[in-house]
Amino acid sequence: MLIHGYLRASTTEQDAQRAKKELKAFGMTFDHRIAGYYIENQSGTKLERPELNKLIEDSEAGDVLLIEKMDRLTRLPWGEWKTLKARIMAKGLVIVVADQPMTHAVFNSGEQNCITYFRVNRIYVGFRGCHGM
Repeated sequence: MLIHGYLRASTTEQDAQRAKKELKAFGMTFDHRIAGYYIENQSGTKLERPELNKLIEDSEAGDVLLIEKMDRLTRLPWGEWKTLKARIMAKGLVIVVADQPMTHAVFNSGEQNCITYFRVNRIYVGFRGCHGM
């Protein structure tokens, strides 16, 4: 499992790297090192984001896409989110959101946790374990 940090800001006036230290510290909390950072200044409302595309291409099944907050990954309209979600799922990436502890279970169990799976699929249910997904 490799951890890929994704850092995004909407404009060049904003600092896309501002959360890099936070993500690095987050990984160290779980005794993991981030393999690489993909940093860009692109709107979260655009599907075409070169660094995010590179992150997805560079990833393998079971790798982690680590973000500070969910809005760093997407602010896309529903139809475009479904397209991005399909690409992420086809690669077998696990999304971990630093500010959402329910997505951190992959670091403890080695499995994609149900909260991340259901959140990515836009289904909000209670945690019942990962069996039978």
